Amino acid sequence: MATTTAVVAGGGRGIGAATSIMLARAGAAVCVLDVDPVRAATVVDEINSAGGRGLAVEADLRQNDQVVRALETARMGLGTVNLLVNVAGGMNAFAPFKPLHQWDAETWDEIVALNLGYVFLTCRTILRGLLEAKSAGVIVNIASISGETSAPNHAPYGAAKAGLASLTRSLAVEYGGHGIRVNAVAPGAVVTPATANRESAMGTTPLGRHAVAEDIANAVIFLASPLSSFITGQVLLVDGGASSTFPLTTPSDVS
Repeated sequence: MATTTAVVAGGGRGIGAATSIMLARAGAAVCVLDVDPVRAATVVDEINSAGGRGLAVEADLRQNDQVVRALETARMGLGTVNLLVNVAGGMNAFAPFKPLHQWDAETWDEIVALNLGYVFLTCRTILRGLLEAKSAGVIVNIASISGETSAPNHAPYGAAKAGLASLTRSLAVEYGGHGIRVNAVAPGAVVTPATANRESAMGTTPLGRHAVAEDIANAVIFLASPLSSFITGQVLLVDGGASSTFPLTTPSDVS
């Protein structure tokens, strides 16, 4: 990936940090884009200390002006961006999980913005740059098993991730003729700093363990590499076989 310039949106921790580091090890120049500048700088320090080329950029991905400014900073610092990985998302900040009738409209909007809305902003900006440069490129979105199958008590998250899967397929169709591939990785349960306190509630998988961030990053690397040059518009489940053993249980019940 020596000619790859990547932006990892939400690259400061968990899956994003693992992806940023692995991309750098593969030879890509990596912009770690995160709302927390300390997290981003920590990952970039690790990349640079290992001989890679990294750049930390702070941005609230839900704000279009900040997204545009951040990606322009990445372009100026590292060159034309030809790989975008959209990792930011989640709903742990809104726990406990609960049934639909208990969610308020404001929180619903926040969860959708965090998991789907910002991807429109990052993809639109990157696509405009690729088209202007007449450059091929790759986008990899982090979706979720929750967008592929049904589980109780986190409807806004599942709906947003299902929307992300649909957006992925739409972009693959719209931009494939320009040499731009768009795919998604849909993790199951992943042990990260954001989910460690819920590990016991994640259930089990046929492989007998939960994923770690590097398992998901490996799938991203594959979809970003020439090994997947004829793959686009796909959602790759990386769940240890969990989707074969649903229903998924969640920490709370309808009441």
